[in-house]
Amino acid sequence: MKTKIKKTIEKKSSVINISLDGKWKVRDETLSCKNITGLKKITKTRSGWMPALIPGEIHLDLMRAGKLNEPLVSLNARESRWPEKRSWWFVKSFDATASFIKHERQQLIFDGLDLYAQIFLNGTLIGESKNAFVPCIFDVKHKIKKGPNTLVVRLTSGAELVPKVLRPKAANKKDVYGERMKFKGINLLRKPQFTYGWDWVDALPNIGIWRGVRLEAHSGIVLHDVHLDTQIEKNDVFLNSKVIIENLHPWSELKGRMELTITSPSKEKIIHKINFDAQVGRSALACKLKIPNPKLWWPNGMGDQPLYQVTVRIVCDEKVCDKREMNIGLRTVEIDSSSSPIAGKRFCIQVNGQDVFCKGGNWIPADAIIARVDKKKYDTLIAEAQNANINMLRIWGGGVYESPDFYNACDRMGILIWQDFMFACSEYPDSDPDFRSAIREEAEKVVMSLRHHACIALWCGNNENIWGLDEWWNNGKSFSDKNLKLGGSILYNQILPDVCQSLDPKRPYWPGSPCGGKEPNSETAGDCHWWTPFTMNKDINRRINHEVFDECKSRFVSEYGVIGPCHLDSIKQYLSSEELYVDSPAWKEHTNEYEKDTIPAGIRKHYADPEKLSISDYILYGQMFQALMYGKTIESLRFRKKDPHNDCQGALIWMFNDCWGETGWTPIDYYLRRKSSYYWIKNACEPVKTIIRKRENHLVTRIVNDTLKKLKLNVHYGWMRVDGSNSKMKSKTICIDANSMVEIGKEMIAGKKVMNPREWIYAAYLTQENTVVCTSTWLLVPYRELTLPESDIRITVKGKKIQLISKTYCHGVHFRDNGKAVLSDNYFDLLPGVPKSITCLSSRDPKKIKFHKLFD
Repeated sequence: MKTKIKKTIEKKSSVINISLDGKWKVRDETLSCKNITGLKKITKTRSGWMPALIPGEIHLDLMRAGKLNEPLVSLNARESRWPEKRSWWFVKSFDATASFIKHERQQLIFDGLDLYAQIFLNGTLIGESKNAFVPCIFDVKHKIKKGPNTLVVRLTSGAELVPKVLRPKAANKKDVYGERMKFKGINLLRKPQFTYGWDWVDALPNIGIWRGVRLEAHSGIVLHDVHLDTQIEKNDVFLNSKVIIENLHPWSELKGRMELTITSPSKEKIIHKINFDAQVGRSALACKLKIPNPKLWWPNGMGDQPLYQVTVRIVCDEKVCDKREMNIGLRTVEIDSSSSPIAGKRFCIQVNGQDVFCKGGNWIPADAIIARVDKKKYDTLIAEAQNANINMLRIWGGGVYESPDFYNACDRMGILIWQDFMFACSEYPDSDPDFRSAIREEAEKVVMSLRHHACIALWCGNNENIWGLDEWWNNGKSFSDKNLKLGGSILYNQILPDVCQSLDPKRPYWPGSPCGGKEPNSETAGDCHWWTPFTMNKDINRRINHEVFDECKSRFVSEYGVIGPCHLDSIKQYLSSEELYVDSPAWKEHTNEYEKDTIPAGIRKHYADPEKLSISDYILYGQMFQALMYGKTIESLRFRKKDPHNDCQGALIWMFNDCWGETGWTPIDYYLRRKSSYYWIKNACEPVKTIIRKRENHLVTRIVNDTLKKLKLNVHYGWMRVDGSNSKMKSKTICIDANSMVEIGKEMIAGKKVMNPREWIYAAYLTQENTVVCTSTWLLVPYRELTLPESDIRITVKGKKIQLISKTYCHGVHFRDNGKAVLSDNYFDLLPGVPKSITCLSSRDPKKIKFHKLFD
């Protein structure tokens, strides 16, 4: 056993990998067409076949063949459900070489089958798959032959697997098949739960070979598992490695060598070699390596994200029998749930021993047809999150375990991932031993495949199911009640934590979201979904008032949301011109079910009478309502960072991205256009931020610093007259410690006779080297009640730099960019006499640029 630093020489590999992606053919049959009898039928059928692309999904194939319109526009989704009433037979022919056949192990690997699949190779049923979330692997030794082979896959939506009484039903004769969330048996299937509909998307059950397919051949010794853990001891960083190898020979030991190569971001290499005699079957190799000049990985806004490349090779007779490559970040992660000095406990993610205020959102699949999401879309969305100063996304448990492209992007861009296991808003049948076994296997595959990613902060058992056990399904029953419903609790409380402790013991496991404290949705322990006091409150006035958030005591808000419309350009992509009004059936279909007149009420309170607005103004003011709510509520939660009496360490909106065009929760829409709320979220999440909130009859100004640097700042705060004719501002220079909060001012609100609330606002802003770096404002009346004079915004353009300054207060100043990323900031406020500097992001320098304000 030895360790040294030097260059590596690539050895000849004996592994054979044959991709079966690309062109297939497919046809449909009745659901009763299955098994060998069905195979014989379709083998004899010459007509009715159409081209299929793998990875893919049947709706995509039908659209390419001209047999289906795009399901995500207009009311088409309701007319696109008929494929789930059919079985779909996919066929691929391929050749296998003699060298492939000679290998000791030959495997057929499907990375994703949605959902119920029967797999036939050369006329023989080789197995089934009933889990869309994880790869399905078949041993095809002695079933595959030299030369031509035929692979057939029968696929259905999976509804046929549940009892007939639980299958989707038509609500009435006009409905083709089912409605949103009307599939009572969806919890019995290991299928993305949202594909049968949610409040934010219509039902569109996916069917397809939705991830890649390949053949692999190995001989000698293979890698079963590679596990790497970071260990930080004072100033030293170590990498603990445990490699599970498998000797494929059934009775003979084999000699081999493991080569572990670690390449630093500066391209220095550490090579560690272990010579071994591999016993029959599986065995473990372990080592602990000190990393010279370690570069730690940090969340976005706290530091850099250096990645180390790790390559593990197994060498036998100077041939590479197996190899695995991955990128890792050197970092540790924990949850601080220590007792609060006032009440309850903290809930704080810590990276490398430092508290992280988690700012971000919940992530759902980026398309209702999940196979359609490509690397480019992942990269764009994660880059948008990084640009918006987001440092965490929560993978919601009703979607999927995402593509490696997603996690790789998060690794590169410093986005922490709260990773739910795929259970959401339902009881699950863990009384069934086969279901329990399937979940254990699923969890093992997921943890082993994802745990090397630096971005993953924690594993979480489910979405809202522990909350449901307490409040929804048991109606106040006591724990001793014999009729207590606890379906799923064995999964979250035993199986999943056991798997995580066994396979990933250094990363936190959290039983569910929300969870913690005496009640699962407690505000004084664990994480909280803060819905009922705000957006889902019966009182419309609470749904449109951000000051409600100052009542929140939650230690970590992992879900809450505000609904807003898309840009008109996006709406025109999913609605026809005839449907382009707020009461059209298609507009309503593409509007979140929890909207419940919240947007018109929000527009009316803050801006204008909605019934008097044109469609473009309705969209503009509706977006600005969402922007105001998201920006101010994030500020409210960040205001409490490290507050000794009311600590909060997380603000995750519901939700960051969308899977179709809709009036919904997100700041960036399905077509990747930024809503105005995107910019308000970006500004609210600035790593160094000044924040004003009202406490009783006082306005309190605080500064939060999420960076790991001690900073010297100039802060300006106080009253400003909206017409710019007067101000009562104070200025001071402060030093703020790294990763901290400091309160810099508290001022009583004067009476109306002293300071007319229609004419005065309270403001605070920071400057560094004469540059304004962030602002915060507080109004005592809604925007529409301000006495705003005519604005006179002066604009100076120098190259890509744009500076704006106004004598008066201006709200919602924007360049009409149609949702594209044209400027570094947009839909912002201008304070009287305070310059605002932004950058043009387009390739060309702007020569003339026109801005508008909200009340033009």
